[in-house]
Amino acid sequence: MPEIRLSRGKIYYETHGKGEPLVGLHHGMSSIRAWKNQIEAFGRHFTFITYDRLGDGRSERHLTHEEGYFENRASELGELITHLGLDSVHLCGMCEGGAIALVFAASWPKKVNTLICQGVGYYTTDETIARCEEHFQPWSELDVTLRHQLIRHHGQDYAMLKWEALREAKPYVWDPSYDLRPRFSRVEASTLIIAGDKDQFFDMEQAVAANDGIKNSRLRIMPETGHFPNERAPAVFNKVALDFLKRQAFACSPKDRQLRQERTVAGRHE
Repeated sequence: MPEIRLSRGKIYYETHGKGEPLVGLHHGMSSIRAWKNQIEAFGRHFTFITYDRLGDGRSERHLTHEEGYFENRASELGELITHLGLDSVHLCGMCEGGAIALVFAASWPKKVNTLICQGVGYYTTDETIARCEEHFQPWSELDVTLRHQLIRHHGQDYAMLKWEALREAKPYVWDPSYDLRPRFSRVEASTLIIAGDKDQFFDMEQAVAANDGIKNSRLRIMPETGHFPNERAPAVFNKVALDFLKRQAFACSPKDRQLRQERTVAGRHE
């Protein structure tokens, strides 16, 4: 089992396929298993790296949602990238994972070749808080299907503890102070914003705001799709993501950036 010890704890990760490195960041309350419909497809074209964030899946247990949560998780991602000896990567994140990917891209822009954010809440509204209150019911009142999904990600004994800790902390879009919009202008990577038009948590205005705020961004709305397009419509999501990644991979690679810089310098001396 590939595990590494980072500064804040031990994490589990997997790599699939060959090619430029593409890191997948799962959504909150899930694990590597959330990428089950992407591993084969992405691995045909990229080295697809997935990992359980600290406190998730098979990584070391960690129940708190401390102040600076997103910055800490972005640093965790940076440590993983460094451990794997990578200079830069493509990032693809869903919901909370997409928020972490965006924080990383804004903080270390030279390390990110391309960025895909799907189903992300970029800021808090009264509506998102109300939807969280409605969705995050006590464990004993949860729909059986959702409980089974959580147990599949985190194990029988840990899933309930993790769920109740989340309800107590009220992090992410449940927190009235949460807002990623000031970071948009610091993202340099070519970015694809994906949103389902039936997303039960986030209004379409959030995806539009991200697309407007990130200078090199494009927006793809997936029709008749809810909060997790990669899970609900995997074939369509995979095609949309791979079409974007393959178009951008060479243009945004470190090698090409170096070539462009060399050409620019040479042109100045002609």
